[in-house]
Amino acid sequence: MKKDKKAFLLFSTLILIFIFSILSIKIFENKSISSENILNQYNYIQAKNHLKFLEEYVLSIKSLDLIDKIQIKNSKFDIIALIEKKDGDFEVELIVKAKNENIRVYKRVIV
Repeated sequence: MKKDKKAFLLFSTLILIFIFSILSIKIFENKSISSENILNQYNYIQAKNHLKFLEEYVLSIKSLDLIDKIQIKNSKFDIIALIEKKDGDFEVELIVKAKNENIRVYKRVIV
């Protein structure tokens, strides 16, 4: 009788450890995904801010006929404005892309 009781207690303990292990793994996975989403959201907001700055900068330039590309150095983002003259107007493609993440924002402006 005592052997059955010890075996049942050992089996119950193993089952509980297994269940708590699975639950803790799920909790850590959710926290990891959540922190990754927060990081991506932060990088997206930062890229949009760079895009807005680039647009304001390009619009402040008086003579765009002398320029065909503007590239701003940044350690985390590629910030580029491609300028093309079409029908007397200037078509400007504004591109901001994160170097280490899969984040890219784009805007086309006619000046």
